[in-house]
Amino acid sequence: MLLKLKRFSKETDIKELCRLAIKNGANRAEIINAGLIVVDERVQLKCRYPPCPFYGKNLMCPPYTPSAKEFREYVAKYKHAILVQFEAPIEEEIKKRIKSEEAKLAELAKDMEFFEKAERELTKGWKKLHAIVSSVEREAFRKGYYLSLGLVSGHCRLCDTCNPKSPCKKPLEARPSMEALGIDVYQTAKNAGFKLEWGTNELITCLGLILID
Repeated sequence: MLLKLKRFSKETDIKELCRLAIKNGANRAEIINAGLIVVDERVQLKCRYPPCPFYGKNLMCPPYTPSAKEFREYVAKYKHAILVQFEAPIEEEIKKRIKSEEAKLAELAKDMEFFEKAERELTKGWKKLHAIVSSVEREAFRKGYYLSLGLVSGHCRLCDTCNPKSPCKKPLEARPSMEALGIDVYQTAKNAGFKLEWGTNELITCLGLILID
C-alpha cells in the first residue's frame, strides 16, 4: 500500500513540475520515460565537424562535458524526465532575410550586423528556456529529487565570453545542452511524440530536458 502511495506521489510531483514549466513560459512540457532518451556518439562528432565555434571554448561544451558513452551510463540510472519546448517568434527583419532565396548560412554569417542581431534574438530565447529549465530543476530538488539535472540547448550564453581555462563564473546556473552530452534531440523528441520541423523560418524552437529520479 505504501509502495503504491509513493508511486502516485511521484507521478503527481512530476505533473506539478510540468505545470510549473508551462506557467513559466514553456509551450509544452511532457513527462517521458528516460528510456526514450537517445544518446549517440555521432552527435558529439557534429560538434567538431563542421567545427562549432564554441568547441573547446565554452565550459558547457565538449570536450569539457562527459563523453556520450559516459552520459549514456548516467541516463540509464534515471527513470523519468520532463521534455520542455519553448517557442518564440522570429523578429520580422530577420525572418525576411532568412526567407530570401539567396539566404545561405555562410553568407549570412559574414554580415556582422545581421549576425549580431540574430545572436541577440537567439540569446533572449535561450535565456528564457534556461530560466524555465532552472525553475523546474530547482523545484524538483525541493520536492526531494536531489539528483535532478536540467539540460538546455545550444552553447551556454550566461556570460558574454567564456574562459575555459578559468573556473565557471556562474557554476550554480550553468548547464550543458543536450547536444553537448551526445543526446540526439531530434530522435528523442520524436520518441516522446514531439513534432519538430527542420528549416522553419517562423519560430525559434528550443528544447530542454530535466532528468528526475
